[in-house]
Amino acid sequence: RFKMNSLQVCCGEFIRIILFVLNFIFWAAGGVVLGVGIYVKVQLKQLVDINVSHDTLETSAIFLISLGCIVFVVGLLGCCGSLTQNRCMLLLYFTLVTLIFIGEIALAIAVYANKNEVTTSIKEQFEDCMGKYNATEENDVCKDTIDTLQKVLKCCGLNKTDDWKNYNMTSPPASCCEPNADSCTYENAYQEGCYTEITEFVNTNAKYIGFGVLAVALVELLGMALACYLRTYIMKREEYEPYTV
Repeated sequence: RFKMNSLQVCCGEFIRIILFVLNFIFWAAGGVVLGVGIYVKVQLKQLVDINVSHDTLETSAIFLISLGCIVFVVGLLGCCGSLTQNRCMLLLYFTLVTLIFIGEIALAIAVYANKNEVTTSIKEQFEDCMGKYNATEENDVCKDTIDTLQKVLKCCGLNKTDDWKNYNMTSPPASCCEPNADSCTYENAYQEGCYTEITEFVNTNAKYIGFGVLAVALVELLGMALACYLRTYIMKREEYEPYTV
């Protein structure tokens, strides 16, 4: 039997430590995101001072819980696999990260290829919700969505404030004006349309969104490469006699 030299051993152990630290950070971050999601979900009724609708908060809470669970499980799997040097765990970790990476790439390509359809869909959905704004249904999703967008983006209507006149509204919704306004009229309402604000927000922050997605992809690729190298190192180590100084 051959002996592994000290360089091979040092490289293998170094990769193992790096993989463990990387996934420990992800595991901790996943736990924080999961905790925040659970807190928001449990405390929905108490979060009345936040300038966001109840349905938006609930949707955000579900998203955070789902994202936190995925990151938490993948991070834990990576930590355990690198710590115990278990080939099966490392293979499962590599497979999960690869599937997530492929899914992200497919989603990005789909959104880019259908960006015009996505834009048209946003406009149609917003117009449809404007028509249903005064619906009497309890917990109306359309009303909450429009109010949240108009409050957060400080906009009114689809393209301009007067769009609300097309729906027999003598005055725009209260969300079209500053919270401290005595009354909301077409004169003191936000003058920019929400579609314009959404488009400007996306265009302004597109590069930051792109950098964020690229950073996540690079970290995933790093994790995949480290897991693959460590698993190969463990398999080769079993073929050699352990090296001792």
